[in-house]
Amino acid sequence: MNRISPRRWNSLVLTAAAISLAGPVAAQIKPPTLPMPSWAAPQPDAPLWQVAEGGEGGEGGEAGAVADAAPDVAYLGQLAIVEGHLLAARDLYAKGLVDEAIGLSYHPEAEMMDAVRDSLIAHDVPDITPAMQAFSAALEAGAALDEVEAKLTNLRAAIAAATAPAQGELRVRFDAIVLLLKAAADEYAGSIEDGAVTDVMAYHEAHAFVQTAGLWLAALAKSDAAKVAAGKAIAALPSAEEAFGDMSGAALKVGDASILAALAARVELYASAVR
Repeated sequence: MNRISPRRWNSLVLTAAAISLAGPVAAQIKPPTLPMPSWAAPQPDAPLWQVAEGGEGGEGGEAGAVADAAPDVAYLGQLAIVEGHLLAARDLYAKGLVDEAIGLSYHPEAEMMDAVRDSLIAHDVPDITPAMQAFSAALEAGAALDEVEAKLTNLRAAIAAATAPAQGELRVRFDAIVLLLKAAADEYAGSIEDGAVTDVMAYHEAHAFVQTAGLWLAALAKSDAAKVAAGKAIAALPSAEEAFGDMSGAALKVGDASILAALAARVELYASAVR
């Protein structure tokens, strides 16, 4: 999978940074420079859980993350991966990397959506494909960033609606988040070669997977039975910044994938307290 370039934790704030856009997209988009988020951005009312069984085509980290998971965990994990891809595409677009953003937005369709759609049918829930297509169409049309943000919000709401009928136990939700963080570590490791970031899209995916985990944990923290464990996990997430550094500019930090692997392990430990 070929990919391309950078950004920061502000991706969590789906409605943040109103940007005045005029002229060509690459020139008009100014990436906002927001501080490390609280991981408590506004969430869709419906919980963000559940996805399709099986792996994601050719991507080792992502496919491996769900390949051996229980069906409900895999179902959640795949939808989280879809959300993370489009979040990463939004980040690339916000930096003016329009072609890369468009390409990344179609990765789920090329890699995993047949399996996801099968699972959506099995769960008798609406297809999320139209929301994904609308998001990609906005990128292709050179839409203003606030319109792209709106399409992403619609996509997240579609995922929430798709997961609502089969939410599973709290531990299942937590386990899916752990899988997503492990996929982030694998994507990050695969994006670096000989001390340099050689696959910027994979790097962005890793970053967006961590962000998506934060969004899902913020929703999970609303449950009385999971709020303590989710709160600990949320508090651990900023450690990932050591791997990514400041992504607001063009330069990407070459860190250590073990930072993300350790984060996944910590969240997995916190998940063990949830039943």
